[in-house]
Parts: sequence; C-alpha cells; structure tokens
Amino acid sequence: MNRIKYSSILALALVITACGKKAEPTSESIEAAASPEMSSNTVTLTAGQAEQAAIQTGTFTLRPLSDYLDVNAELVLGKENTAQVSAFTEGIISELRIRNNSSVAKGGVVAVLRKPDLLDLQQQFLENKDRMVFLETEYLRYKALKENDATATKNFQKAESDWRAAQTSGKLLAAKLRQYQIDPAKLTPDNLRTELLITSPVAGVVTRVDASLGQALNLGEPICEVSNLAYLHPVLYVFEKNLNQVKAGQKVQLKFPGGNEQVFTARIDYLERSVDAERKTVRVHARFDNASAASNQQMAKGGFLNARIVLADAGMLSALPEEAVIQEQGGYFIFYQEKKDAKEVVFHKVPVKRGPAGDGYVAVEPLEILPQGAAIVLKGAYYVSANGGVSAEE
Repeated sequence: MNRIKYSSILALALVITACGKKAEPTSESIEAAASPEMSSNTVTLTAGQAEQAAIQTGTFTLRPLSDYLDVNAELVLGKENTAQVSAFTEGIISELRIRNNSSVAKGGVVAVLRKPDLLDLQQQFLENKDRMVFLETEYLRYKALKENDATATKNFQKAESDWRAAQTSGKLLAAKLRQYQIDPAKLTPDNLRTELLITSPVAGVVTRVDASLGQALNLGEPICEVSNLAYLHPVLYVFEKNLNQVKAGQKVQLKFPGGNEQVFTARIDYLERSVDAERKTVRVHARFDNASAASNQQMAKGGFLNARIVLADAGMLSALPEEAVIQEQGGYFIFYQEKKDAKEVVFHKVPVKRGPAGDGYVAVEPLEILPQGAAIVLKGAYYVSANGGVSAEE
C-alpha cells in the first residue's frame, strides 16, 4: 500500500517538473521570429543584381556644409538692358540684316527701310537752298537803296522778311534730314536717298525678330528686340515667412533643373519692397560671381533654375553623397552592406537625420549605431530601396 502511494507521488512530481520546464528554441523558431524584422530592415540582392546596379560602397567624408533655403529662381534682364528697335518713320523693309541670336554692336544696322517720299523732303531742302541765294541778293540790294528811296525801304523790309523765312525753313528742313541720317551739307541732286538705316541703340544679342522682309511699317512699329545678356541675373522668389532669413550679400547656388550638375554661384544684391501678386512671394535680385556666367549657352531670359540660398556656414560635417540618402514614407534612410558572398548581397536599412547640404553632399546623422567600418551604399541606394519588397529568387 505504501509502495503504491509512493509511486503515485513520484509520478505526480515528474509531471509537475515537466510542465514547469521551458522548451529549447529551435533554428526554425528563431528564423520565424526574426523574419518580420529582416523583411522590413534588410534587402537581399543576388550577386548578379548587385553587379548590374553598379553599387558602390564607402564611408562618411568631412565636408564644409551650410544651412540653406531652397527657392525657385528666374533669369531676368532689366529694361535698361533691353532695346526695342522700332521704325522711326513709315517705310518698307528692303533688307533685314539680323536673325535670332545674332550679335549686334551699338549703332549696328539691323534693317534697311525704303521710304520713297523722302525725295520730297530733299527736294524742298535743295530748292529752298537755291532760293536763299536769290533772296539774300535781293536783301542786300534793297538794303543799299533804302536810305534814299522810300519805296526801296518798303521793298527792303519784304526782302529781309523773305530771306529770314527762307533761313528758318532751311534750318528746319536740315534738322529733318538729319533725323533721316542725311547730312544736309553734303546733299546734292546727284546723291539723293530713298533708303534709311535702322540701327541698334545698344550692343547685345537679338532675342526676338518682329518684322519680315518687304513688310510695310508704320511709325513706332517694332522690328526686333536686342538684349545685353551680360546683365542677365537671377531673381529668387522667397516666401514672406522666410524673408527674415534672407539679406543682401548672402551666397546663392544655382542649377538648371534636370540638367547637368554644373553649379553657378551668385550673391544677393537687393530685395524688392513689394509682393509678387501671382506667386505670393518677394523678388530677390542676385548677381553672378563670375560675370561670364551670363554668357553661358544655357542662360536664356525667362529661364528657370533651382536656387539654394546659403543661410549660415555649418562648418565641417560628416557627409554622404545626396544620392546615398533615400526618402521613404516621410523619413530618410541609408543602406550599409551587411553580408556579401558569391550568391547574394544583404543590405541593412538605417534611418537617418538630414542636415545641411551643398555641392552634391549632405550631412547625415544615423539614428542607430552602425557597425564599425560599415560599407555604406554611396551609389545605387535607390536601386536597393526599389528591390526592398522583392526577394532575391524573384
């Protein structure tokens, strides 16, 4: 009886001990527990994929970076550096000596205007000139006779009046001829002109042609536009809330959108004192540091650029190329190479905080500790990110 009781107690004790003992984890359970984290923070590429993507790895470098403000910019040319070449009289274009993008010197001929009725003005001037010789003779003759003859005195007054009137007419006609580029002192019946030269008042480049060969023009009708592109400068559009950060003398970096990586530098010249009604921004004028920048073939009046106003010098900071930092779901991330063998390459995604940027680099602060000597993806990060949801087998 005692043996039976002892056996029952011993069996019960073994059952309780077995129930209290934890089971050892298996490799399958470890992999199952780790798989959600691995799928969200790691990306696996085949060796072939990694090679095709030309992924390059490296580490941080120290760069002189600054805080900045990104704005839009437009290339503008002041009205004082743009000339609207117009017809200063009626006529027909007999010759057009310019085309779009052609260079014109100050005083250079842009067109030849044929004006047939110009002959009438030259005829009047020459006839008046000949008449003045006769009137002067009459004036001098009656002047000599008037002291002894009352009738001669009356004739003298008329001769003087006619001669003075002819002098006035001659001066007026001469002034009109000079307006038409005709030197009255050299005008003779043998060198009459019916064509006028239309010249440019400024040196520059033809940015628009308004008239065509054979076209009849009225007074003031435009022929072409000449712009002195040496004075082309960027205008930055800054929102009112950011105006307190902007002042004259600040450095500006400019790039063409979607173009090459060439960066043009400028300095803020002045801020306008009115708000642009369309853009709800204030126009901020800048000047290129290098005067030759305005002559770059990409520079065109009305062209748009991406501008970055340097607000403050942040000093030497740990930085990565901007293409190494990706943006996902409102955050910024980088990748480092976690594992590499003949079959596959595994990358780990790390959240980061972006800082000042410039010249293609951005300051980066990892939000988790990186392994010592981590091989960070410098080129190809977006390819790695795009394959984050695709398995290596696919």
